[in-house]
Amino acid sequence: MIMQIAIGWLAYSDGLLADGVHTLADLAADGMVLAVLRLSATAAHRSVNDQYDRYETIGSLLISFLLIATGMETLWSSLGHVASAATTSSVHASALVVAVFVIVAKEALFRYIMSVAKRTRSTLLVASAWHARSDAISALIAAVGILGCMAGLVISDRLAAAIIGIMIARMGFNLGWKAFKDSFDRPASETAGQ
Repeated sequence: MIMQIAIGWLAYSDGLLADGVHTLADLAADGMVLAVLRLSATAAHRSVNDQYDRYETIGSLLISFLLIATGMETLWSSLGHVASAATTSSVHASALVVAVFVIVAKEALFRYIMSVAKRTRSTLLVASAWHARSDAISALIAAVGILGCMAGLVISDRLAAAIIGIMIARMGFNLGWKAFKDSFDRPASETAGQ
């Protein structure tokens, strides 16, 4: 995350900088996931399944709000800079190297978290894994924007940042909607089973 933000700023890449901010939001979300998993484990030891489900739902909703806020801020910031794209310096090649590194690292993280999620049957870890996959995709978009900028289409990097912002906000909305629906579907299914 520090490398993405620092190199994005030094290499004049809004796309890589937006991806770094996305990674910062992920770091906060991962901290929240760990806290919720700790609370869930405590509730599971006490055999309180309702609390376990409630913690997972609350954690998923908090992550979704964080993603929506991050995506909207990224979109707003990148659109604000589009007008000045013609006067901005070209993106440096170091931004492309970092973006490619992030693509590989985030895809590996997705595969690892998903394998743990399947083994533990944790919906929260599944959400976190897909979040890591979205990071790999956003890094790919940043890399395409950087390549376009290096090829002479200066605005492509700023448009990549806007696309990343939309993608982050959309993922947050989808995650929040699913958690919201699941919280209402759960009591109905438990009642039907009795």
